[in-house]
Amino acid sequence: MNLHSLRYFYEATKYSSLTEASHYLHISQPALTKHIKNLEEEYGVRLVEKNGRLLSLTDLGEELIKECDFLFQQSEKIEQLLKQKSSHIPLKVGVTQLNSEEFIKHILVNDKFKDIQIELTTDNTQKISQLLINHFIDVALLPDTPTLVDFKREKIFSDKLIFVAHPDYCKSNISLKELDSYSFIKREDGSFIQDTLDNWQTDGLYFSNQVATHNEALLLAQYKNGIYLCSSMQAQTMIKSNKLKKVTIESFPVFSRDFYLYFNKNKQVKYFKRYVKEIIDEIKH
Repeated sequence: MNLHSLRYFYEATKYSSLTEASHYLHISQPALTKHIKNLEEEYGVRLVEKNGRLLSLTDLGEELIKECDFLFQQSEKIEQLLKQKSSHIPLKVGVTQLNSEEFIKHILVNDKFKDIQIELTTDNTQKISQLLINHFIDVALLPDTPTLVDFKREKIFSDKLIFVAHPDYCKSNISLKELDSYSFIKREDGSFIQDTLDNWQTDGLYFSNQVATHNEALLLAQYKNGIYLCSSMQAQTMIKSNKLKKVTIESFPVFSRDFYLYFNKNKQVKYFKRYVKEIIDEIKH
């Protein structure tokens, strides 16, 4: 049985005519008529009769509506039961400090996801990857990560790295000879940002003694404590408000990164897949 056509038949009978029904069901009248005819032709029966513009049910049609009442009421109860159960299963998500604010902005403050219990863990790429491998989280929003090659993933967005500093701390364009005139804000070991700077292998790169998290580093940069390498996406708001400015350094390569949503396929995440797809669409838009 085509339950899709049966549902249209059931809903259409709540209105006095197919014209009225098609309007409220957001379907063309010919398409609605076709659904009902398909149902009748499949079983060789008559369910409706035309009485001018009015929609009239046959005796069989009346009997079928009573059965549909029970069927679709049960369907709604089942759906509600599953929603209640799924909403109590937390979606454990790991994000890096570079993209946590973007994730929160698009997801946690959106009414669309108010019924989803999300447990958010924020740390550097290395630690979030390890949490996923050890089954402590279900999904992770990370850049391309070699240690996660065996996990399913889906691309979410692209981002690039830029240097930022307080507008009065340094020039907007710095040559390699001028590097030793400024301090660079150091991140913790395992941070992609720190690994990128360490691998740059440029003379004259001087780091501050203090090791900072991403949020601490942004704050240090605002208070003229050094130059910070960070996500362009995360810095845009502060650049627009003149709290920070973009700094271009000679010979520093352009780093563009794609971010992916990694799935822990070794764990049962089928309850979360519908929500994950919605999260992907929300971030993309």
